[in-house]
Formats: sequence, C-alpha cells, structure tokens
Amino acid sequence: MRAIAIQRNRKRRVRFSWAKMVAWGRPVLFALLLGGLFFGLYAGSRRLATAPFFEVREIRWQGLRHLKEAEMTARFRSILGRNLFRLDLADIQGQLQANPWVKEAVVRKDFPDQLTFIVTERVPTAVEIEASRGPILRDQEGAILERGGTPPEALPRLLHYNPASYAKGLQLASFLSESLKREAADGRPAFVVDLADPEDLVVHLSEGVLHFGEGDYLERWQRFLEIRSDLERRGIANREIDLRFQKKVVVKGGFTRGRGGVDLPGWSGDQRKSSF
Repeated sequence: MRAIAIQRNRKRRVRFSWAKMVAWGRPVLFALLLGGLFFGLYAGSRRLATAPFFEVREIRWQGLRHLKEAEMTARFRSILGRNLFRLDLADIQGQLQANPWVKEAVVRKDFPDQLTFIVTERVPTAVEIEASRGPILRDQEGAILERGGTPPEALPRLLHYNPASYAKGLQLASFLSESLKREAADGRPAFVVDLADPEDLVVHLSEGVLHFGEGDYLERWQRFLEIRSDLERRGIANREIDLRFQKKVVVKGGFTRGRGGVDLPGWSGDQRKSSF
C-alpha cells in the first residue's frame, strides 16, 4: 500500500511539473512568435522601401487647363527614381498648392511605380487695373493668379480691389457684360467697375460714370437706359450719373479722376449738374 501511495505521488508531481512548464511556456512561445512576426514585417518593409520595383518612373496629371503638363512635370522631376513607400504625400501636395493657379490638389500613389496628381485649377474671373503695377489677374475668390502680362480681353476690368465689394462687383460686371456685349469692341469690356466703396459701386462707361450704389442693379440700369438716348440726343457726354435715388437720376458734368492715375472712359473736368 505504501509503495502504491508513493508511486501515485510521483505521478502527481510529474503532472504538476508538466502543467507548470506549459503554463510558463505558452507566454514565452507567444512572445517569440510575435517578435518573429514583427521582425519579419520590419525586414519586409525595409526591403520594399529599397526595392527598385517601387521606384517612381512616371508622373501623371489630371485637371490641368492653364498649367502645362511638361512644365509641371519638370518642377517635380526630383521625385522620379524615389521609392513610393518613402514619399511624403502631404509635403508634395503642399508644394503643388503653393502654385497660385492651383485651388485644390490630391496626390495619389499608384503602385508599383506611378504618382498621379489630380489638380483643380483656379479660373480667371476679372482683371484689376493699376497704373503702378500693371494688370492683376484674379479668380472668383479674389486670389491673385498673375501680375503683369497680357490678361484675357473678355474679362471684366475692376479698379481699386476691395474684398468687401469684390463679390458684388463681379455680380454687377457679369450683368453689364451681358447687357453691353453688342457694344464691346473686339470682345473687350466697355466698362470698368470701381470697388473702392462697398456701398457705392461705380461704373465707368464711355459716356460717363454711373453710381450704382449697393444692390438693385437691374432696376437702376433700366433707369439709366430710359435717359441714355436723351443724353446722346442732347450731346451730354462725360457725365457723372447718380442712380442711387429712388425714381430719380442725377446727372452732373464730369467727375473726379480715380486714384492711381488710371485713364478711364468718361473722365472730364466739367462739373455742371442736372437731374431727370
């Protein structure tokens, strides 16, 4: 009996020792497997980051209108030959959006060896005229696209850029462009909109200067058209015409030359006044 009891105790000790080894060994084995997995991933990523198979061989562009693909590719030529996994897309996108013509940009990795630039360009909307700096090309939001050069003839001309009145000025310019398109010579705008005062947009025409004030542009333009032929018949030109009063148009000879020394249609030194 004693021998049997001793044998049973030995078996219990063996089973306990084995269970203890398994309990301690599982975490160690799991840690080794996990470590091996991470090491394999690290080694694989390092290999991919240096593999010639993933070097940039081509840059593609989408959405270019004004900007030239050849010139833009030349600006980012340093990217060619670099590994796609190592490229910082945020940095590349920032460089792209630094171009004044780029409104929005997305840079996309197309594996294994291509980088795609998706560009939304700003659209020229108006030309600010300044004697000291030359013409300034602006978009719908007022952002400057170019300084100097020869801007598109068909775009409306603005004077004294003012963010507070820019949107209103574009609205008025669009309305006048449609109304006066038959009078435009060679597609050129027949007027200039002065944005200096947001509460009084001033339009320079060949026959004089019109004070449109703020809003109700259609009604005020119609009031001017009602007396326009009469002004021409009476030979009244180069006049300052105030349309800001209800049911009344005030006309006086001449107006003060605009700031900046820009020559504008309708300027005169006469100050005679009449009303209709």
